[in-house]
Amino acid sequence: MVLERNASPCGSPRFASDSASGGLIGLFGCGSLSDAHGEPLRPGGLALTRELIDIAGFRAGETVVDVGCGLGASVRLMMARGVAAIGVDLVAPAGARTDAPFAAADAERLPFADASLDGVLTECCLSLTADRGRTLAEWGRVLRRDGRLALSDVYRRDGGRSGRIASRESICADVEAAGFRVTRFEDRSAALKNWAAQFIFRYGSLDALWGGDCAIEPRTHESAHLGYALLVAVKSSEFTPAGD
Repeated sequence: MVLERNASPCGSPRFASDSASGGLIGLFGCGSLSDAHGEPLRPGGLALTRELIDIAGFRAGETVVDVGCGLGASVRLMMARGVAAIGVDLVAPAGARTDAPFAAADAERLPFADASLDGVLTECCLSLTADRGRTLAEWGRVLRRDGRLALSDVYRRDGGRSGRIASRESICADVEAAGFRVTRFEDRSAALKNWAAQFIFRYGSLDALWGGDCAIEPRTHESAHLGYALLVAVKSSEFTPAGD
């Protein structure tokens, strides 16, 4: 185990809520959302998670952290494959199971030693962080050389920016500036459209998605040409944050 501080079993009853969005944070807060069958309600569901894990090549015996793990479905999926998976989130959502390792921590301050992990998995999380560059640098810090970053998230297909939602070019540039080499970027925007339909069916409308940490206004959603993508990158160099 490579945890350095404040690790606890998954299942703490605390839940980070936002009164303006009925308990759902920003565009997703997606690790804490589930459909009527209790499956994670995020673009592509677990099928897309499996594909992302396969593309990243996370293997049995490797240590991988799921940043923004929510209910821990992706952690359990990796554990079933023999991966030493650990979930990290600000708090464990209500209803989270207790059968997966969990650490309460911020994405910018992970409780792991330098160069101690083989992989970082993160779904619907990077777009919610306050400082994308700082967050990516932190993920690079905990990865060994040749460790893999595997993420899925929203992006702007029109090349602009809406709140914290950035373009493909901007995201890839930030990933590479943090010492990674991007090896895969795949548009999966169809999954976002299907997910929106599932969300409406489950929660009645898309109202809970707007605002919050992603700072997207409903009237700008269409003009933003929001897409969804998978990105895999390999840590190619040591990264020293400016000022260190």
